[in-house]
Amino acid sequence: MSAFDTIAIVDWSARSAPSPAKPTKDAIFIAVSRAPERAPEVRYHRTRQDATEALIALMEEELRLGRRVLAGFDFPFGYPIGFARAVTGSDDPFALWADLAARISDHPDNANNRFAVAHDLNRLFSGLGPFWGCPPAAATPDLPERGSLRHGHGLPDRRAVERRLPRAQSCWKLYTTGSVGSQVLLGLPRLHQLRMRFGSALSVSPFQAPDAPIVLAEIYPSLLADLVTAERRAGEILDAAQVRVLAEAFHRLPAAKLTAMLQEGDREEGWIVGLGHEAELKGAPCLS
Repeated sequence: MSAFDTIAIVDWSARSAPSPAKPTKDAIFIAVSRAPERAPEVRYHRTRQDATEALIALMEEELRLGRRVLAGFDFPFGYPIGFARAVTGSDDPFALWADLAARISDHPDNANNRFAVAHDLNRLFSGLGPFWGCPPAAATPDLPERGSLRHGHGLPDRRAVERRLPRAQSCWKLYTTGSVGSQVLLGLPRLHQLRMRFGSALSVSPFQAPDAPIVLAEIYPSLLADLVTAERRAGEILDAAQVRVLAEAFHRLPAAKLTAMLQEGDREEGWIVGLGHEAELKGAPCLS
């Protein structure tokens, strides 16, 4: 029996305009699995606002029905140790979420101010950095285009969890391929919105016990890359295949196993649920 009635796996996007009307890669896909024996439903969302509204509607309906929800998002829930304290005066990751929510403007059409926010955050540190990467027109003396230009900011480049995943990108990178940093800046304010809306009905792994009706967790789409390759359907967009396969794999885990996974990891930096348990996740046969 799964620990959750519903699993929602979200592939996020930091696009600055709506994604094309026709589903495309590097956009938002959400897979929803409501039963381990049924294939998940995968939906494409053109904007972060649309995706957020869909998630809120899903969570409200599942709460109404008395069903537990695990929602996984493919961006870091925290930064390397030291960043939250430098920005907020506290090691509490939720204080940082609230701070970023106050700084970020993310409009319904995906227009946003993430580069300006990164510029302002960099000014809190000595030297240059830690954020880097932007269009040439957005580059400033405090926000370099290249990571090699940074110096003296005093923060690690990667979290402990990313040091175990060489393929994972640094959360400081904001532009071009693998710019997970922009996904974090635009994602954490949305998670803060969910926390404010659902209150005690929602908890966040690994910062809180995973015992609320709604639990949020950080996932890594490439964690089961070989399984995704094997299960990917003809013509299926890779992002869609990844969320579908992850939703299936997590939903088939025994309740105790998934609950234990959700309690692992660093309480300041965050953690990727399932890391180190890939064999168990792959052992759950996927639906075709």
